Amino acid sequence: MRADSGATEYLFQAKLGVGGTAAAYLVLRMDRVGSSPAVIKVILPEVVEEHGATAHAVFLKEAVALGRLNERAPPSPFVVRLLDVGRIAFPWRGGTVTLPWLALEYVNGGSEGTTLGDRVERTRKLTGFAFDRQRATRALEHITSGLEEVHAVGVVHRDLTPGNVLCCNVGTEEIFKLSDFGIARPTGVATTFAGAVVGTPGYMAPEQIAEGVSSVASDLFSLACLTYFVLTGDEYIQASNALETLARVSDGDRARLTDARMLCPELRHDRRAMTLIEELLVRSTAFDPAQRPSSVQAFAAALIPCLKANVGAGSERYFDALRSHSSPALPSMNWVVRHAPGGDLAIQSTGWDGDGCCLAVTSDGLRFWDGCAWSVPPLDGIPAQVRPRFVSRVAAGRWLSGGERATLFEYGRGGVSRIVRGRQPEVTFVEAAGTIDELTVVVGQAPGSPPLLFGLVGRCWLKALPIPWAAVVAGLTQLDDEHWLVCGRRTDGRGFVAVYRPLDWQIDELDSAASRAYLSCAAQRERQIAIAVGAEGAVVRLERGRSSTTLLEARPNLACAAIDVFDREWAGALGELWASNAGDEWTRVWSDPSWTRPFVSIHADVGSIIAMTADGGVLECQARG
Repeated sequence: MRADSGATEYLFQAKLGVGGTAAAYLVLRMDRVGSSPAVIKVILPEVVEEHGATAHAVFLKEAVALGRLNERAPPSPFVVRLLDVGRIAFPWRGGTVTLPWLALEYVNGGSEGTTLGDRVERTRKLTGFAFDRQRATRALEHITSGLEEVHAVGVVHRDLTPGNVLCCNVGTEEIFKLSDFGIARPTGVATTFAGAVVGTPGYMAPEQIAEGVSSVASDLFSLACLTYFVLTGDEYIQASNALETLARVSDGDRARLTDARMLCPELRHDRRAMTLIEELLVRSTAFDPAQRPSSVQAFAAALIPCLKANVGAGSERYFDALRSHSSPALPSMNWVVRHAPGGDLAIQSTGWDGDGCCLAVTSDGLRFWDGCAWSVPPLDGIPAQVRPRFVSRVAAGRWLSGGERATLFEYGRGGVSRIVRGRQPEVTFVEAAGTIDELTVVVGQAPGSPPLLFGLVGRCWLKALPIPWAAVVAGLTQLDDEHWLVCGRRTDGRGFVAVYRPLDWQIDELDSAASRAYLSCAAQRERQIAIAVGAEGAVVRLERGRSSTTLLEARPNLACAAIDVFDREWAGALGELWASNAGDEWTRVWSDPSWTRPFVSIHADVGSIIAMTADGGVLECQARG
């Protein structure tokens, strides 16, 4: 079965599920430059037969809602992206019916599960608790940010549940996305199925049930119920149908945090935070919408500070359990060319987000890769003479960039923000790692001078450390709160790998295999593991402060590196990808001599690897086992 939309074709591969009004299919989205997985939602033929134009209008709601969020680049990372819309002729009961469809971003949850419900349940099984404070903070920051954007374009979601929040990646790169806008109400589109109560028992607000009306306050009701689920894995309002939900809300019948068996210990022992969160949840689920917080922003401002304090060891507990229940072997891979090589863009630097999108510095300036195509993000607020030279990810939907005139800035959904300038305008910033609010290390280069390492603490610059024996610094990554890994080429023509301590103003070179240059480095901070890779197959591996060196037998010129959450190490060269399982022997896992530009960037997720070449070719490797 195929669907098409102009130059783009969709090949149906598998049915993902069927809901009350639509079926979802995994498809391969194909155009002239490559292919990528996507999800197509097709309205059910029996729904079209029964409701006619009304059914088409309801589907239009989702297109309108999601389309409004796609109008800027980069799009929101916290809402599933709309890729395309169309209609398909479908044989039905001896005739043909026209079914509308939406093509949506495919969210790959991997072994950890695709929905929030899946992930909370898996975490409970692995650790005995629901989300720890750190992970709950990340999830609820993403969910509230996505919901704020939804409300900002005049849409009320009306069905915010654990099944309608999709998840990808793990650890600090985990992203949570709002999905399923099938019953959302965009401004100006009021049609719904006559007489239907829309929403999910235990999550829908009483006014949705009793009056069939909804507002921002209705989403806040659902958000409070979702928050309780994130923290406990249990339902806040336990009800099997709409009327039971209405009765329990009216009676004030709600679960309590203190009674939740799987609340993480760090939060259970924080009585003040427990009291504040409990009060917020009760107020946000008040029967009268007027008594709830005035906005999602107000809800988040009350909740997030309660969660951020006293994080504890919950994340370490989760990662230890995750690794002990997972096979360390390299998975078999299914290779898909997302974007064919040979494009006009020359990729100079990339910052991958947790969902496989990236912001890149190219020969034509900043570009955004959304998983299917390139777009041009605005760069307002930065003088034309300040050309971005690098980009690195800070958090979901946020990147660090900089360039000429010692200029450093953050970039995100709202464009340029938080501009910081160095003291020496003749310096060009060529690399950075860290966050502006905490400790950032920046690599600078001035004409006729050796590379400089700058430390930025709370927007205050530390004294720059020159590296007189270095000709080029090619790679930089953060190891922990006090150490950064630096690699490049020495003035004597040899590659180097070193550890920099900005607070001590000291750099210590590590033993390394002979190489003309080390070109890239990567770290897994949670595990204190890092690698640097370079020419002639040289690899330096650093684990908990101890380094070792390797030379790959085939001597490929390795130009990029990544480490996934299972400590599997990845490297790219010209027409080749290599992998090692936690420091074991390196294996060539993919090769194609027709790819004539080297891989320069790798994104390593728990279930997939995405690699990009210097000319914009994008290869994705989906794990099969």
